[in-house]
Amino acid sequence: FAKLVRESKDPLVRDEALAALAGSKAADAPARVLALYPKLAPAQRRLALDKLTTTKAGASAVVASPAVKADIDAATLDRLLAVLGDKDAELAKLVDSLGSLFRPVLALDGTDNATIETGLTLDGAFTVETWVKLDEGISNADGILGATGKLDMNFYGGQFRVYVFPPLGDVVTAKKATVPGMWQHIAATRDAAGNWKIYVDGELSATGTKTSAEKIENPVIGWTSSPGGLKGQLAEFRIWKGERTADEIRANFDRSVVAATPSSQEVPATPRRVLKNDGGAVLLHNCGGGAAATSWGNLGAGAKIVKTSDLPPVLTADAAAKLDADFAKYRALSTKPGDKERGKAVAALCQACHLFGNTGGQIGPNLSGVGAMGAEAILRNILTPNAAMESGYRIFRVEQRDGSVIDAFFVSEDKDAVVIRLPGAADQRIAKKNIVKTTYLRRSMMPEGLLAGMNDQQVSDLFAYLLSLK
Repeated sequence: FAKLVRESKDPLVRDEALAALAGSKAADAPARVLALYPKLAPAQRRLALDKLTTTKAGASAVVASPAVKADIDAATLDRLLAVLGDKDAELAKLVDSLGSLFRPVLALDGTDNATIETGLTLDGAFTVETWVKLDEGISNADGILGATGKLDMNFYGGQFRVYVFPPLGDVVTAKKATVPGMWQHIAATRDAAGNWKIYVDGELSATGTKTSAEKIENPVIGWTSSPGGLKGQLAEFRIWKGERTADEIRANFDRSVVAATPSSQEVPATPRRVLKNDGGAVLLHNCGGGAAATSWGNLGAGAKIVKTSDLPPVLTADAAAKLDADFAKYRALSTKPGDKERGKAVAALCQACHLFGNTGGQIGPNLSGVGAMGAEAILRNILTPNAAMESGYRIFRVEQRDGSVIDAFFVSEDKDAVVIRLPGAADQRIAKKNIVKTTYLRRSMMPEGLLAGMNDQQVSDLFAYLLSLK
């Protein structure tokens, strides 16, 4: 396998050989992979790390190798912690050196005191948006913002809604349910006339049928009219003066906003970060940066700042700039002439997970009519697979008693076993007696960096083929 990785002229053979080598239980397999590592393409490095970090031997080799440190991201670190545990001395050193992967979020404990006063007055048009991760048992006690007798933004029945009290009641309810344990972006906008909209993961989910334009004084983060409060975490909480457009929400929901020095007279006395943008002041609660704790203001007894590597898929300024450059490059390549037949051959790597007609795997969405999405949407799904994915395509993690971890697609479960699916392999049945823990991750099975391993003509050929499928 190592020889095939080094010498094969066929990129598909090289990738298959690398996957087999990195997944091998042979004692010297991890060392062989890491010896090849410096010469691997970015997508191959991701493949190697994904495979190596599923076993204790492979994970230990990764932790001990200085060559891979620059490529370790939050997802890889999370898997290393699952396999080796937080007591591993070498991993502890690595974690200390990768402090940037741990950032602060606001944790709320589900009590009546899990709140933060804003001191604001919301009048006219405004927008509220945040990343939220809720614990099990989602109800209307879980809310992101509210004010007694005026406003209650909560998750009644697991679906986000804007409730404005009788006689109106619900003015708008999201169509997409919120999944516990998974970061989701929620935005609610109100225009000057009192018309409401809800956006979920950057996309419009629902438009209200009732209007409510009342002035709202001192809305409280985490408050609801029901006993108890939000149980979970919040990050990147922003209140904008003015109604954000669909394009603005879609473009910025997965990006961290860097605030300017507080300058608006409307900012309350408690510490806040304010950004002048598009003519409106923003009350900003940032999930990153040294001042994150104070930017939330005065926390209630049930609220605290915690550091975690389980973060929403929010890009830093540097990462956003790189993504913008990638979008520009690949958007241009998607419009250049390509050969559909050559593109079909390039798309063969997608068939491990996706159906094209009657051919392919059943892990990701069926791509038989993918061309109808258009080049922009296809490109967004390829370059940012974790930003806005359907819950059914999340990674299902199985931690086994032998210390290994499998990240796969969940197929089914009965009283004795769970059935999982991996790309290019038959379904695997794992006895529950061999399982320590199972959990869903907020990451897609779709790997990032797929286009990085292709030359420009291959990208144009691939899009010529995908856009023909309608």
